[in-house]
Amino acid sequence: FTYIKFQGNFIYLATIIDVYTREIIGWNISTLHDTALVLNAIKHALERTGKVPVLLHSDQGSEYDAKAYEDYVLGKGIIISMSHKASPWENPFQESFYSQFKVDLGYVNRFEAVEELIEEIYQTIYYYNNQRIHGSLKMAPVIFKQKYENRLEKVRITV
Repeated sequence: FTYIKFQGNFIYLATIIDVYTREIIGWNISTLHDTALVLNAIKHALERTGKVPVLLHSDQGSEYDAKAYEDYVLGKGIIISMSHKASPWENPFQESFYSQFKVDLGYVNRFEAVEELIEEIYQTIYYYNNQRIHGSLKMAPVIFKQKYENRLEKVRITV
């Protein structure tokens, strides 16, 4: 997750990224950085995609080490993977996303109300997923995913 300083307070954004398509598949926003923040992002990803990943990677934050997090993730049959302490390079997809996300989001104190900022966060995630050209994919993540799924569907039909 990352934090966003707004009018002297923090709001926190947790995201789940599909490392193959680079799509942000789940997210949650909260005024607290606690287990519920990250757990609700995972639940959102599972609801949106209808798929359970094999592996879920995170950093070493206490939110990811909480019993409720472990119980939920392991209960879904997902393998938990964590970066080593103080090793942000072991989570490059999220680190890269948050770095560019904050640039795309822009100066947040231009908003008068937190609701306006939250709406802009949703719009920025939509832009990233659907319109912004990803450097390594050479297209937006959702377009890449659609092309991949179309190829997979053709393989299923012809096999």
